[in-house]
Amino acid sequence: MTNEPRFHPLRDIQHIGEQITRQVEKGIRAVTSSPEHLPVDMYEADGHIYICTQSIDGLVKDSIDISLEANILTISLRTEPEPTPTSARFLLQERRFGPITREIELSVPVKAQEARAKVESGGRLLISLPINTGVYGNITVTPVE
Repeated sequence: MTNEPRFHPLRDIQHIGEQITRQVEKGIRAVTSSPEHLPVDMYEADGHIYICTQSIDGLVKDSIDISLEANILTISLRTEPEPTPTSARFLLQERRFGPITREIELSVPVKAQEARAKVESGGRLLISLPINTGVYGNITVTPVE
C-alpha cells in the first residue's frame, strides 16, 4: 500500500472556490478602504439636498474644500494618522490616510451661494444645499391670433 494522497475532486474544487472567494474579498477591501473612497448618504428634505459622509478618521478640518461646478459637487479633504511611537511596528494596518476627493452628480439645481457645510461630532461632514426651485416654473403660452 502506498502513501500517495488520494484524489478528491470535490474537496479540491471546494478549496479552489475558497481561495477565489478570499482573493475577491481582499480586492473589495482594497478598493473600499482606499483613500479615494468616501461613502456618503444623499437625501432630500425640507427643500434641501443633504449629503452626509461617514465618520472620517484623522480628518484635517482646515483641508476641506467643497466646490460646485455645473451639477458636479466635489469634496476634497485630507486625513492624517494619529501619532504613533517611532519604535512602533505595525502588526496590522488597514486604515488609509492621505488626500480624498469625491465627486457627486446632483440631479436637481441648487443655490450654491447658500450652501453650508459643517463637521459634526465624530468627524462626519454634513453638506446642506438649498434646492433652487426658481429654475423650474410654468411657461406662459400666448395664444395664436
